[in-house]
Parts: sequence; structure tokens; C-alpha cells
Amino acid sequence: MHAKQMTALAAAATLMVAGCGSKGEREASDSGNTLKFGASMSLTGSLAREGGLTKEGYQLCQQAVNAKGGVQVGGKRLKLAIQYQDDTSKPDTAAQLVDQFNDKGVKLILGPYGSATTEAAAAVIERNGQVMADSSGADDKIFQKGYKRTFAALSPAHSYAASMIQAIAEMAQPKPATMAFLSADDGFSKTVAETGAAEAKRLGFKVVATEFFPNGTSDVSSALTKIKSLKPDVIVGSVHVVEGIAIIKQAKELGVTPSGGFAETVAPPTPDFAKALGADAEGVLGSTQWTDKTVGKDKWMGTAADYKTTFGAAFGGRAPEYHGAEATAACIALVDAVEKAGSTDADKVRDALAALDEPTFFGPLKFTAQGQNLTKTMQVIQVQDGKPVAVWPKDIAEAKMVWPGTK
Repeated sequence: MHAKQMTALAAAATLMVAGCGSKGEREASDSGNTLKFGASMSLTGSLAREGGLTKEGYQLCQQAVNAKGGVQVGGKRLKLAIQYQDDTSKPDTAAQLVDQFNDKGVKLILGPYGSATTEAAAAVIERNGQVMADSSGADDKIFQKGYKRTFAALSPAHSYAASMIQAIAEMAQPKPATMAFLSADDGFSKTVAETGAAEAKRLGFKVVATEFFPNGTSDVSSALTKIKSLKPDVIVGSVHVVEGIAIIKQAKELGVTPSGGFAETVAPPTPDFAKALGADAEGVLGSTQWTDKTVGKDKWMGTAADYKTTFGAAFGGRAPEYHGAEATAACIALVDAVEKAGSTDADKVRDALAALDEPTFFGPLKFTAQGQNLTKTMQVIQVQDGKPVAVWPKDIAEAKMVWPGTK
């Protein structure tokens, strides 16, 4: 998104929140006819791009809920107002901001972008008796700490690389033999790489290397150089946007040309990926939480196709991708929990979230005792003709996977 668009969106969000009442009214989780959610967001820093996409998803949820009259709580309809604070992509800051929301009486929280910030926030949520709908903290390790007040709308980290490897095993002809994993060194990316490598071995692929590089770097040349002589058939990147683009660019510069191509998490579904790489993005596989072919429907957004239309109308005709969709879904989960609880009391909303079992435009929302959503399937896209298209699972595919040698 251009800087002017981001500025305009930020201004609009500020106006929406500011218009909800006086400063005193904004101190409570709900007051009068307004329901307050708090959100610590990566609006600046290394994850600003993904954070901006997440914020768009939350904004769209607020727009849809209020357009339908607001949130039914007992005998009242409350207009939703989401308060945003910039955590600058830093986990410690995210934790502090969640604490500040609590001090202001805001108990209902929408998660920040990313696993590290979500994990930091979750600890504070638990301590304060708040409740959080997590939109993008996928690392399985967050949910192994015994927290009872954080619920992830998205599929967990172990599905990110595994879904692409399953798609390759099922559909690639000729089937590749070897894979190398390149991973950022943050917790989420490490979990994805480790579980992806395990899935590759389980499905009969030989994993020739797993190399790590600093999170957020735009220079992955050292890792690529280390695997070049191994000539893997497929290179799997456990990455975010900046690192994912860097792998493709620098692989070309260094002459690293896997016969089966590249598969990456997070980056390929985003608009920036194909825009930055042009023709070099063609054929790259990506794992995604959502596409506009996802099955499901809810009263706020309708179907996945409806979401695409609504998103385009709100954001200048752009097509949505999964960061925004998963954020909208998390917001819907928290809204639905408030309605089912008939209350904004954090304990009652927490119990309603724990019992949630709802179809949505994003797929099913249903949580384990640990707070993960294991009922929703990750999907795989491939960049074809400059756009990400769904290729797996087959029952929702909009195009066949294009594999070297089968064109």
C-alpha cells in the first residue's frame, strides 16, 4: 500500500475511534452504546507491512458489524470501536500496550501481528484477566504454556510448510526427491521449518539442509551459498515478506536454481511479492490461511467471495489476502463471543470463546482446550500470471499446479 493510502486509513481509523465519545467514555471496555476492543499493532518497524494488512482486516470487521446495527448485548446494540496503538513490531512494547489497555478498562483485545508479539501479549492477557482473539500468532509454542485466555482464529504454525509439502507430494510430476529449508531465526519461523522438515521426511523426501538467517534481513546470500552445491530439487522458505522476496532475488543472482522451484510461507500471497519480483515470482508456491474460494459463511461478512467484494469496495479495488482475512475472522470470533455471552464481562466472553463452534467466511472457528483452531485447513497458492491462485486442496483449487516439466 502507498504511504498516502496508509496515512488516509490511519486517519480514518482515528476518526472512527475519536467519534465514539469523550475521553472519559473511551476509558471503559464498553460505555453507553459503544463496545471497545483494544489492538496493539505493528504499524511501524520490521513488521509494519503485515501489521498494516492486519489492521485493514480489523477495520473491515468494524465496518461490517456496525453496518448491520452493531453487537447485540442483552437488550442493547453496541457499536464496535477498535482502539489501536503502535507496538513498533516489538514484543515488549506490545505487552506494555496490552497492560495500558487493561488500566483503561479495556478487557477485550484483538491480537497484534506475529507470534513473538502475540506471545508477549498473551502472558499479560492471562495475568490481567483480559481475553484475546489472536489473528496472526501461529507458533504452537504459545499454546503450550497453559494459557486459558488467548484463542487463535488461524491455523497453527505446524501447518504452514507442511501444507505445501503435502501439495507437492500429491500433485508434483515428476515428483522431486530432495528439499532444503531456509528459515528466519524467529520462533514462528523456526517452528514452521522444523515441523515442515519433519513432514517432508515423513512423506519420503530427503532434507539435505536447514539453514537459518536473521529475522527481518534482506540479505540471505550466505544461506543460499551454503546450499547451492547440494542442488536441492525444492527450496522451502520459512519467512515473512522481506525475507521471502530476498530469497528469490538473491537465488537468481547467485545461480541457485532448484529444478522444482521455490515454496515459501507468508510472502507469496501478499500483493508486494509479485510486484517486487515480477516474472521471477512465477511458479512460486505459498501457504495461505485463506483464499476467496474458502468454504464457509457468517452473518457479518457472508461468504469468502462476499468478503472479496466488500474488501475491494473498502480499499480501492484491491484484492484481499489472508492477513486481512484472518484479522477479520479473529474480530468476528470476539464479536460472536460477546453476543453469545450476552455480556462484555471478560470471564463470560472467555467462556463463550472457548465454546465457539461457528462457520465463517474464513472457515470454521472452533478452539481446542489450549486455544488453537485445528479444524481449519491451510491452503496452497501458486503465483501464476502475476497473481496468487489457489491450487490445493484440489476441491477448492481454481487452477492446476504448474510444475517444471509439465508445462
